[in-house]
Amino acid sequence: MECYLIRHAETVLNRKNVLQGWADAPLSDNGMLQAMKLSGVLPPWPIFSSDLKRALHTAELLAAPGQRIQPDARLREIHVGVWQGLSKARLGQTSLWQQYQRSPSTFRFPAGESLKDLQNRIVGAFYEYQERLDRFIIVSHRLAIKSLLCHLQGWSLDQIHSIDLPNAAVLHIYHEQDNHQLAIEPLILHD
Repeated sequence: MECYLIRHAETVLNRKNVLQGWADAPLSDNGMLQAMKLSGVLPPWPIFSSDLKRALHTAELLAAPGQRIQPDARLREIHVGVWQGLSKARLGQTSLWQQYQRSPSTFRFPAGESLKDLQNRIVGAFYEYQERLDRFIIVSHRLAIKSLLCHLQGWSLDQIHSIDLPNAAVLHIYHEQDNHQLAIEPLILHD
């Protein structure tokens, strides 16, 4: 098994430092450049993408002509409920935000999902793709990918905030033949 995990490129709401959740925010001009920079770099494997506009647009911009993109709602970002559209600066002043920072594994976003709900969705999709294909690409979201990484590494969801995953980040995941373990490494693109 070999795959690439890609976080969607920058959106206009990323620039404003706002929680997006399931909002359908468009890519910023910088985000479009980030996604186009990935074009021609990745292999022409099947692409599975979150059905949210920012991920689909990223997938479309990086895909080779004729490369298949399959939207999948299981790859969506976490549903942040009533926090959708609120600034992180404003939320950072609340006790609920502090609770989320201290103990993310037990936190449920108000009228939204928990990280465990999110993890169950994306892990299920990942293993389904792995059963059908030897190689594939996933275009998804920050917390979705980070929750999958926690699962694959055997980490608690309480470690999710320790993972850095900027917009348009690409991670290469594969089995190392020598020790049959999963290897995860960033794909570094040079200007």
